[in-house]
Amino acid sequence: MKGEASKPFQMLHLHDVIDIHAHGGWESRYALEGRDSLDGGSLWSSSVEASYDHFFGGLWYGRSSSNDFRELHFGLGVIQRTENMEYYISYTHLHFPVEEISDSEWGAGFSYDALPFGLASGLDMVYSVDAKGSFFEWTTSKSVKISDLWESSFGTTLGWNQDFVSDGHDGWNHISLNANGRRALSDGLGLVFHGAQSWAINRDLSFEGDVSLKDFFHFGVSLEAQF
Repeated sequence: MKGEASKPFQMLHLHDVIDIHAHGGWESRYALEGRDSLDGGSLWSSSVEASYDHFFGGLWYGRSSSNDFRELHFGLGVIQRTENMEYYISYTHLHFPVEEISDSEWGAGFSYDALPFGLASGLDMVYSVDAKGSFFEWTTSKSVKISDLWESSFGTTLGWNQDFVSDGHDGWNHISLNANGRRALSDGLGLVFHGAQSWAINRDLSFEGDVSLKDFFHFGVSLEAQF
């Protein structure tokens, strides 16, 4: 499964040299597909990603100190950018050491950053080989440079489930409001804060997978480095 805390493989800017990004952070909740996946438990995560030309890939690891939960991702992808459009395809292998289960996911998406008022919008899709279903997220955001040291972004995310959460209802799933801020500490090093409020759509408790689909707020902080 894939969610805000577990989007490890950033589509880094295209360069003809190797670009490396690393992060370590903490999340108050593990938000996945609009669900409070660890029932209020927090998540520690770290990742290393690299990109070269049109290729990117990385390794992500997450663990909870309040639940017996571990998750590991390996991912690869290809990205292309035109003047105002960016689109990609990716493959991610997920492993859950505690449960000793694995899954594979195929992802694809595009974004457009030349909308009025400086807005950017995009659509992301992920397909689970195990669940044989897909999840779609439509995002719209705006970035603001506050000063030489501070950058912020604000946005919305709208989710649609189509058998991806196999024990949840299909259709409109959730909507969230998100805010992020990055404070540069030095060249290539920054402290990132984020907060999000998520609201469930069409929650149906006759589906076991909808029990964790609820209205909730979560936040997090991470240290990020670019090499």
